[in-house]
Amino acid sequence: MKCTLPESLGSICDQFVNGFNWTNNANVPRNIVHDKTWKENIPALERRAKRILDVLGEIWNNPAFENRTACKEQSEGTYIADVVMPLLRASLEDMPDGSICLSSAWQANFEGTLVSKEQMGKKPDVMALVKYGGKINELTYTECSRVICNDTKKADDEVKLWRETLDGINFVNLACRPLSNQFGIAGIQVAGEDVYLNVLVNDAGGLSRYFHIDHAEIPLVPKSSRRIKPLIRLLLNWRNILIVNKNLLMRALDQASSNPPRSVHPSPTISSPCREEPKQKRPRKNRRLNKQ
Repeated sequence: MKCTLPESLGSICDQFVNGFNWTNNANVPRNIVHDKTWKENIPALERRAKRILDVLGEIWNNPAFENRTACKEQSEGTYIADVVMPLLRASLEDMPDGSICLSSAWQANFEGTLVSKEQMGKKPDVMALVKYGGKINELTYTECSRVICNDTKKADDEVKLWRETLDGINFVNLACRPLSNQFGIAGIQVAGEDVYLNVLVNDAGGLSRYFHIDHAEIPLVPKSSRRIKPLIRLLLNWRNILIVNKNLLMRALDQASSNPPRSVHPSPTISSPCREEPKQKRPRKNRRLNKQ
């Protein structure tokens, strides 16, 4: 039953390891901002859309989601692993400015890390991470429900996602100051078959603004292209937002490293030269003269 690996495949593995390079962001253009334009050309967007559609086809062929009855039996972890994560990964492949990695609390639990349900409830279901300048930053948080989602779960995840994006942008602001009204933390909420894209940004006054960007449906069974186009639009817009946000973050981190904040430690106290105090004259005692 066990086959021997051909030598040619072994040499391919050797070439991959020897030729592997860590993600290099040194030559990435830094002058892009959010201006409602795509940061990739049309052929690149078409390739990404086809890759997302390939993943969608794999979901349609999965018997775990072939009907409503089967969907009700699937857990939240199954939905994340078989549907949400593959769609997000397909959206972030071949990024023009270096890779952005996805991390899942459910995946850590599957890989043998002891993560309790209470701990997973406190963490985002999925995070998009980027490493630059030795720092790991979180650019996206995702909260997901089961395929069948009630209103209470949807409302709770919505509040939780807002808090996570707020904490995320505050964490970034501790290390650097990205461009206001531009850089933001994305939040994706998957409530049943509905998916929502949100972004939290800080304005010029430092106030946090939470924007709803797009909404679409995840079709778990074959449907008309009219139902698929909004999902492609949402995922490609999310990719486009991350391209800009990553560049804004790298720009801010470079500026923070080249212009570190002034020292907040108090300067040493310098004592003035000692001056000799003049000697004080003793007060004269009043003597009463006794008359003889």
